Amino acid sequence: MTKSAPPTKLTKALQFQDFSNIVINHILTYVEPQYGSFPDKTIAKYTPEKVQGKLEAYVDRIGRSSRGEEDGLRDCLKIAHFACYLYALLKHGDAQADLIGGKDE
Repeated sequence: MTKSAPPTKLTKALQFQDFSNIVINHILTYVEPQYGSFPDKTIAKYTPEKVQGKLEAYVDRIGRSSRGEEDGLRDCLKIAHFACYLYALLKHGDAQADLIGGKDE
């Protein structure tokens, strides 16, 4: 009988990594086919206040009216995506800034 490896213990980092992969899939299968990718003239005009307002709107509508669980889950993915824009704006002054390659350490 072969002994299987114990399951990986869930950590906060692993949970967030899994969630990040779900967000990436949302962007690739929903956002980009519908809205395109960078450069984006609309996103280029975003201010931190505008993004904050969008985040608040997505948070406020979760669990309300007839939107349902699926839309609430999708709103969570939108919140994560817009949080990325806000982070880039606050860190670099540009919602479309490149955060890869150690530029954000």
